[in-house]
Amino acid sequence: MADNGNKKNDTGAKKKRPTFGFFVSELENPYAQTLCRGITDAAAAADANVIIFPGKSPKVPYNYRYQYNAIYKLASKNNIDALILATGTMVNFLSDEEFKEFYSRYTDIPLVSISIRIDGISSVLIDNKVGLRDVFEHLIAAHKLEKIAFISGPESNIEAQERFSVYRNALERHGLAFDPNLVVNGDFTKYAGVEAIKEFLDNRGVTFQALAAANDEMALSAMEELQKRGFRIPEDVAIVGFDNVESAHYSSPSLTTVAQPIYEQAYKAVELACQLIDGGEARDVTLPTSMVQRESCGCFSQVAALADASGEDPAGCVETDAHQIDCDTAKVEAILQKALAGAIKGGLDNDGNLELLKELSSVINSVVSDREEKLRSWQNSITDFRARAGLPALGVDTVIRLEDFFHKARMLLLETYFKNDLKRWDIYHNDIVGLRDVLSLLILDVTNTKAALRSIIPNLREMGIACFYVFLHDAAVKHKITTNWNFPKKVTLVVAGDDRLGSSELSGKTMPVECILDSNLYDREERYTFVVSSLFYMEEHIGFVVCEPNFNDIYIFESLIVEISCALKLISLVQTRHKIEERLQNALEELEKYNEHLSSISETDELTELLNRRGFMNHARHMFSMARRMKKDGILFFADLDGLKTINDTYGHEEGDNAIKVTASVLRKTFRESDVLARLGGDEFTVFTLNTNAQMLERFESRIAEFVDDYNQKSGKPYKVSISFGMVPFCHTDKVDVETLMHKADVLLYQQKKEKRRKAAAEVSEKAGS
Repeated sequence: MADNGNKKNDTGAKKKRPTFGFFVSELENPYAQTLCRGITDAAAAADANVIIFPGKSPKVPYNYRYQYNAIYKLASKNNIDALILATGTMVNFLSDEEFKEFYSRYTDIPLVSISIRIDGISSVLIDNKVGLRDVFEHLIAAHKLEKIAFISGPESNIEAQERFSVYRNALERHGLAFDPNLVVNGDFTKYAGVEAIKEFLDNRGVTFQALAAANDEMALSAMEELQKRGFRIPEDVAIVGFDNVESAHYSSPSLTTVAQPIYEQAYKAVELACQLIDGGEARDVTLPTSMVQRESCGCFSQVAALADASGEDPAGCVETDAHQIDCDTAKVEAILQKALAGAIKGGLDNDGNLELLKELSSVINSVVSDREEKLRSWQNSITDFRARAGLPALGVDTVIRLEDFFHKARMLLLETYFKNDLKRWDIYHNDIVGLRDVLSLLILDVTNTKAALRSIIPNLREMGIACFYVFLHDAAVKHKITTNWNFPKKVTLVVAGDDRLGSSELSGKTMPVECILDSNLYDREERYTFVVSSLFYMEEHIGFVVCEPNFNDIYIFESLIVEISCALKLISLVQTRHKIEERLQNALEELEKYNEHLSSISETDELTELLNRRGFMNHARHMFSMARRMKKDGILFFADLDGLKTINDTYGHEEGDNAIKVTASVLRKTFRESDVLARLGGDEFTVFTLNTNAQMLERFESRIAEFVDDYNQKSGKPYKVSISFGMVPFCHTDKVDVETLMHKADVLLYQQKKEKRRKAAAEVSEKAGS
């Protein structure tokens, strides 16, 4: 297909460059990122455009994530020639009927499914069974583990069903009983891994020797949760996953998993889409999987294990990404063959060594910084080649020359990897600064939305976003999870940030929402890879962004979209306020007053108008610090309204609230305005005083009793207010903090309440005896 794009056919007519759509749920995980890379690389090879639609699962229940899915309705035969669905990421929360209803909307477009087989539609599948079966065989046979827990994927997901079936079959094959208490359903997200551990340990109280998860993301988060709880991996629990995502290499310990050819799946999906566009029939392709042994199951790193000095081939133990050999890897293999031949002939001297290293360096430097898996695989290639070279059969001089070359080749790979890593971190740090600058610029001029969005275009280009189109509704559209999404009639292209000649003239153009992906709008000679994303704030849908981001850091892209959405919401709020206010300064002053009011509310107890716990801690710590500077002593009081529950239960909560307010009033009368009084919650109060000492405790106790008795005599209430308290004096030289004083006062309070109950019981007993 590489010859089809924008090329003339035999009749001299210019052939239209195809455009592929790609639906994927979540961009912020390694699996989806690898899929995107495979899609974009294959599209580049086919000279095709790509539009990525990063929505969520169509019925995602979390927060306001359903808003992302508005983009799915933008895809049509009018703007894409074929649609690729990452169905494995989209079927969560969907029944079979709901899933069918979803993809049936697009049956007038050539469709390709990745992961899930769909009748009559081209599908790129993986063999879930072989690699995962080997993992369970390894756990049971090699490590003698019999009690194996399993975190499955969603019950509606076919791949999840297959992986669970492999687990059941492995137990049955080895005569191990299936225990449903050792299985928890997950949803392929990192949150599911944490929740599964909580379910196993906290709710069910089960133990296990090993834990398998239906994907790496759940396995890694489960491993982290177990480690937080003090479990050693793999000594206490062995852990395995499925996918072999990037982070599986770097976890601690590194994760034993099943390598599936994620990149190849996506690449093959584009090839199938090309065939469909050219009139080909729908067909299925199944790719293999393989086990990758690492530390989390109890094995030593395979890469290190292969680097023994014996030179023997440890068959079947070479770590592999299940990738077919590519052109660059073939070049590396050829260089290694040259090195072997040169060493045997005695020609691998310093000059020959240097020439081959230069040749290897040329291949290495052709690898861009987001393809570190190639550098890792080439380390494995060297290890594997060395094992197959039959070193024991070679002469000592030959082995020395060859080992020297292998060592230098490894160092060259390692140096390149570190360079790329440092470069990536540098880009990441710059992008973090860029995000901060973008937010600052967006809210710099809140009176002009277009100017605010245009101001960030230079920053976006520095962050790798080549073009940037923002389409906004005239007013935010309310969209709830319970309502079907319907497009407003019109949308406005507010900003067209593109270097293309004439693109700026598009700004301000109004069009139907369905047209924002019209190829005529982005008419250009060069191919493009666009991402379309929703702009929204909670239930309010604001518009859409169409841009061409650098996929080296997709996390930054997702954060940018959220940041722009929030900034647009803020701009909208300020502009609405500005219509009422004559001047922006008045609006900002009003906002400042409002914030001060919120701060006051956040520290005040609504019922008593005393400070709440947060307010008390803030003020008490400040006063405690001041006491030390001024060398003043003080007292901390803990007070408790006795019998609040009885009052509530007998006379109602309104009377309970009255008793709480009476207690607050008594404390106000007892103490000074400069003292810090607070209601901590429920029936608990506390007071922090300065310039007081232990000799004053009886005075305070007497005043509290006096005010309480006065109220009880005059109130006419059928109940008596009673207050218990604990008082702790402190010296400015004491090495204690507010929390310690509160604890001591609480202990004394408890002792007083206990003594009151004892006396009350004694009185009741005495009356009963008389």
